[in-house]
Amino acid sequence: MPLQLLEHPAVSLAQGHGLDLPSQAARARATWVAGRNGRPPLLLLALLWGRSCANVVQMLGDCLDALFADYGCTPEGWSETQAARQVLAALNLQLFRRRQAGEPVPELSAGLLLVQDGEAHFLQAGAVGLVQFPGSHAHTLTGRDNPLGNQAELAVVQHSLSLAPGQPLLLAPQPLLDVADLHGLGGACADLQPGQLGALLEPLLAAPGAAALVLPGDPHSLPPSATCGAWPRLERAEPGMTVDGWTLGASCDFGPPGRLFHAVEGDREALLWLADDDADEAFWQREWVLRRSPVATLPQVLSPRQGRHHAFLLFAPPPSGARSLVRRCAEGPPLDAEATLAILVQLIEAVRSLQRRGMQGLWLNPWQILLDDRGQLLFLPEYAAVLPGVARQPAPALAVPLAPELRQGRVLDGSADQFALAALAYWLLSGQWPEVARPEGGQASRYVPLAGRVKALPDGWDGVLARALAPQPRSRFEALSEFQLALERLLEQARRREPESAPGWSRPVALAALVGLPLLLGVWFGLG
Repeated sequence: MPLQLLEHPAVSLAQGHGLDLPSQAARARATWVAGRNGRPPLLLLALLWGRSCANVVQMLGDCLDALFADYGCTPEGWSETQAARQVLAALNLQLFRRRQAGEPVPELSAGLLLVQDGEAHFLQAGAVGLVQFPGSHAHTLTGRDNPLGNQAELAVVQHSLSLAPGQPLLLAPQPLLDVADLHGLGGACADLQPGQLGALLEPLLAAPGAAALVLPGDPHSLPPSATCGAWPRLERAEPGMTVDGWTLGASCDFGPPGRLFHAVEGDREALLWLADDDADEAFWQREWVLRRSPVATLPQVLSPRQGRHHAFLLFAPPPSGARSLVRRCAEGPPLDAEATLAILVQLIEAVRSLQRRGMQGLWLNPWQILLDDRGQLLFLPEYAAVLPGVARQPAPALAVPLAPELRQGRVLDGSADQFALAALAYWLLSGQWPEVARPEGGQASRYVPLAGRVKALPDGWDGVLARALAPQPRSRFEALSEFQLALERLLEQARRREPESAPGWSRPVALAALVGLPLLLGVWFGLG
């Protein structure tokens, strides 16, 4: 392959690849990208080395496409290095999920080099190494054989380097560096000029692999300007349209009407979710919260293979037979307590994963909560009051369910999501939303017990739901785990009593029900 050369007073580059083996190859790619927070543009160089893959060259090209497309859509509030780390982490999580699903996964190592304003940052994930040549010596940052996708969390080593004009950097797979004559290469680097990079790199490319040689230049020379992107919302969408390389299919019967479509791009299928506004910092923060969430109850975000020019998200298609909770409740038999709790437990897993990544005050819209034929849940979140790094988001006026503090703009914490979960449980069991969760609800709203209206409701569930639905956050459970455990214990107690099948309630139980619940409701209203 011909060498790719880039020459600029600030930094010059030569890169290329050598022989490709049947299931092993390496590729490198570089481009200028915009700096963050007023910093100058930077050169972003990525090198991927793949093994144990039948179509390895195509795989490497797709991964490089995704890396650069993803980097361009990271939140502006992140530093350049943080953005690069998160892009690598997203690729790692995608490979990990494929491995967990039993799919064949390539052994993929990656090295990302960011050169900016007289400094370099090297992110090393696997067996890709970097050599710096101060004078005629070689200083090597050795890559270790720990491919991406072995675990959910990214295993990456980050190095920060000060650059000096005329002292080059060599990026390559570690096996290539192991056999290279680095001492001779270091001697040849003395008084190296930008136009000589290609001739110096070519001998390395006689072997399998890829390599890139970076030569820092005048630190006072500004690199070429790079522009930040803009992603407007799509004004109109219909099946058959092409949106940034994706062809829209049928509109989904779940999610927001007219904004969620089945879509295809070549051999890939996805859900394409159009934003209802231009993409802003909150939009990208929400996408990257989802990208970092490894739980199966949240959607897998797919990376586009070309830069996006419109505001939309890409999700892996849901399992076969997945229906929204609205359709499930309309078409199927009423949900009992056990089925309701099974849904809640999965949804709590999704909510806690989002909360740990700074996203809370969620709208648990039942149109965006899917259930497949095996009872597996998938939550497709959109609105959240709190997102990392941005101001609080205004609540949709007619959204149900929402905690009172969300509608009224009061201080909120994670208990707002506990409230929404309890409201959803109430709706699943009765088909109605509790008044306090509706737009007209407020401090004076009353909890209407489900006992007597819902068949086989476990004793005590009304009390648990009433507490979680308290208008004042301080009156709710301290944690989601406490709320879940209370429901599970009462359901287990109800199961143990079933064989007794005693007709009617015993007098002590009846007395507790008559006295305890009104007392609890009195406390609820008093605290509200």
